[in-house]
Amino acid sequence: MDHPIQTIHQLSQYLAAAAISFMEAAPDDSHTNLGFDSAAQSLYTHPLNNLGVQLCFSYADFSLFWKGEGLKSSITLDGKTHEEVLNWLMSTAEALGFYTPYRYEFHYDLPYPVEEDQLWVAPEDKVLNELSDARTKAQLASEAFATELGKEVAIRIWPHHFDTGGYTALADGLGVGWGLAIPDSVVNGSYYYISYYKDGKSYLPDDLPELPLGDWYRDGFIGAVLPFRDSDDDSFVFYKQVHDRIMSH
Repeated sequence: MDHPIQTIHQLSQYLAAAAISFMEAAPDDSHTNLGFDSAAQSLYTHPLNNLGVQLCFSYADFSLFWKGEGLKSSITLDGKTHEEVLNWLMSTAEALGFYTPYRYEFHYDLPYPVEEDQLWVAPEDKVLNELSDARTKAQLASEAFATELGKEVAIRIWPHHFDTGGYTALADGLGVGWGLAIPDSVVNGSYYYISYYKDGKSYLPDDLPELPLGDWYRDGFIGAVLPFRDSDDDSFVFYKQVHDRIMSH
């Protein structure tokens, strides 16, 4: 059985495809990244046209919906096929006046692509709430860390890896990226991460002291990791302790 996170990751591609279809491409692919609205429990695209129309996914309703002034167009996904969803997206996009058609095409590969005969089945409400709550915690902690750094950073969800994350440049050629990643080869579960870069290369000194929260990683991923299940809402503390050690080195 597919993991519920995998299902939501797959569904987020409908939003990414809308950005690819309707927006001018950014060199860093940032036009495809998504915002998260904790109050509405939903993912949303950047504004897709000059009227500010956005495509959104609701965790609470397990649905897609177009957001904009006076818009009420939505589709409940439970029991729908991939083809039915695509037909809805193409027809509603045309009705909304987009000048180019909605195309479900990508310039990257997912580890679990959506099959043509895919049937969407909603996870239990409890699971959807847990997934939404994890995004809320990641968003708040990531924003708090940006404030700690004295930086204005857009915390976004990147549809390729489906991580909530931010990045900013620091002094002396350093840069830092942080966020919440979904299960992968690094951790068999969602995890908070923070990594540093110096002059475009991964940066992690060899003689750093152990962390009270989380662990240093030097194989594959270079940085520090705290499994979500072990975080106890201390993710901001985790980011800050790592940062203090790096900057005082």
